[in-house]
Amino acid sequence: MTKAREKLAKGKRIDVGLDVHKKTWSVCVLCEGEELYNAMLPADVERLVSLLKRFGAREVHTVFEAGPTGFGLHDALQAAGFDSMVTPPSLVPKTGGRVKTDRRDGRKLATMMASGFLHRVHVLSPKERAERQLSRTRGQMERHRCQAMNQIKSLLLMHGIRAPEGLREHWRTPHLNWLRTVPCEFPEIRVALDALLALYDHADGQVREFNARLEELARSDAYRDRVRVLTKIPGIAILTAIVILLELQDVERFRRAEELSSYLGLTPVQHSSGEKTRLGRITHCGNATVRTRLVQSAWVQIRFDPEARATFDRIKSRTGSGKKAVTAIARCLGLRVRRALLDLAPPVPSAASRSAADQPKGRAVKHYVLKRKEQL
Repeated sequence: MTKAREKLAKGKRIDVGLDVHKKTWSVCVLCEGEELYNAMLPADVERLVSLLKRFGAREVHTVFEAGPTGFGLHDALQAAGFDSMVTPPSLVPKTGGRVKTDRRDGRKLATMMASGFLHRVHVLSPKERAERQLSRTRGQMERHRCQAMNQIKSLLLMHGIRAPEGLREHWRTPHLNWLRTVPCEFPEIRVALDALLALYDHADGQVREFNARLEELARSDAYRDRVRVLTKIPGIAILTAIVILLELQDVERFRRAEELSSYLGLTPVQHSSGEKTRLGRITHCGNATVRTRLVQSAWVQIRFDPEARATFDRIKSRTGSGKKAVTAIARCLGLRVRRALLDLAPPVPSAASRSAADQPKGRAVKHYVLKRKEQL
């Protein structure tokens, strides 16, 4: 880069698009629509900061897509005094053409940021990210445990080993004791079964350890009051409450209830043209961890909350789908969580608790809980 190009940005605003990879970064610098720099750099924060300071710009705005490299680069750019934006890849507008290179991606990000077309990801603080890692690693251990359970079931089915009558397959102590002592026709089967049981025991022990750590975190000063508020909502226990808090943190950034529903992927896909409006399945975009927890809590809620159960039955009878009904309950549960955290008080009655007289009639009833605007 020549010094003449550096002087063009002095005292002005520059927009920097970064296509970030593990070993290299593609850096594109725009100033008033003119490309001043576009090249590959090693993944070195100090070198990148030194490069950007050479322009002498009044404002430095950087952007890169959220990905597996995390947010360390964002923290470093902010510490250097630059404005750093992390944008979700799914919301980056697509451009035409079949040629895709890192340099083009960097130029596209810089151009779209300068035009105001990109959305900003809410970046948690380093401490919040570390605490959230407990929850996410626990989820990974839980999936490993489920995988071991399925492998054990497959082995038993393959070799015709059946549980005795009256023994329920709930993976509790009686069932596990039977698995550890069940006679096998060949010693090789016993060796394979013991190996899978060892995997299950290890994953189960890790899940229990992470549960204890999360419950301890829930009792800390930073989360105690919010956990107490959320556990007053039927269907939400301590573990679910702390997982939701670790994922959402500051709910005030969701200025409207619809923004939280969209973030959780609990809003229906809409295809509208002219006078026709068609609503499809939920988008499944956004935070899958919280969405899964809310659906699980909704199943618990309809078992113990008579009003939620009545609403579930009513929606199911009108739509013919239990999944749609429980998704509607989960969405209302998410809005109750938002309201409770905003007020730090017992939540107000949700749409799942309102009378049938307040519900819309006609064709829209199929998706009324997913579509209606909550006055929260």
